[in-house]
Amino acid sequence: MGTALIARGLDPAASPAEAWNLSHPEHVRDVHRRFVEAGCGAVQTNTFGGNRMRLGAFGLASRLEEINQSAVALARGSAPAGVLVIASIGPTGAVPPPEGDADLVELEESFAEQATALAAGLVDLIHLETFYHPKELRAALRGCRAGAPGLPVVASLACKKVGASYATVMGFPAEAALGVALEEHADGVGINCNLVPADMLPLLERVLSRAQVPVFAQPIIAPSGAPPLYPDEFAAGVAALFSAGARAVGGCCGTSPTDLAAAHDALALG
Repeated sequence: MGTALIARGLDPAASPAEAWNLSHPEHVRDVHRRFVEAGCGAVQTNTFGGNRMRLGAFGLASRLEEINQSAVALARGSAPAGVLVIASIGPTGAVPPPEGDADLVELEESFAEQATALAAGLVDLIHLETFYHPKELRAALRGCRAGAPGLPVVASLACKKVGASYATVMGFPAEAALGVALEEHADGVGINCNLVPADMLPLLERVLSRAQVPVFAQPIIAPSGAPPLYPDEFAAGVAALFSAGARAVGGCCGTSPTDLAAAHDALALG
């Protein structure tokens, strides 16, 4: 969603993507529509940074409920029967101790507030995505349980390759962050961002060996510093993730409807 809106003129330094739910709803709606037409079985709300801390940096904290609920309405209005509407919640940008000075109670309350606003819009589930600090992930899971009791919550990590191992982008072992999600009884766990399908596959297999809940994968389209994969290359990689055991697959930053249409076709043929 974020990269799609940037391509349509969003300047993230001047305005958060979530503000476009109010100022440019036709663009947000059209992004959803194009993904649905590509064959996607779910769309994610334009609410990745819709928490009090990120919105507050742009003077929009007082409009948090309005921004989040309008995002749900736009997604729901673009999703025909059978297409899930998933609430996207990303990190706050604040860093817990000892690496930073964020207050864990405040973080939990922030996530609870956003989850409450999204649940009121009648989403199907909440996706905590692109998390990289285990303590913030724990606060997010607890906050969502408090703010939206009964609503399924899944969590995915943003990881990178470190030699033969994987770590979150802040350097925490992927297994440690995954352990937090499982301890907090996430309804599903996954990996998103940073990794193309081939680089994500070994990590996915490690996650599958530990998790007793559904596992999902959302790779990116372009390796770091390299040209983007062709749609058929991306589709083949996504199909391999699905064949390995991922219960749901999709794409992260830069993935277009064309890429996901190719992945949809590859899965249908497989």
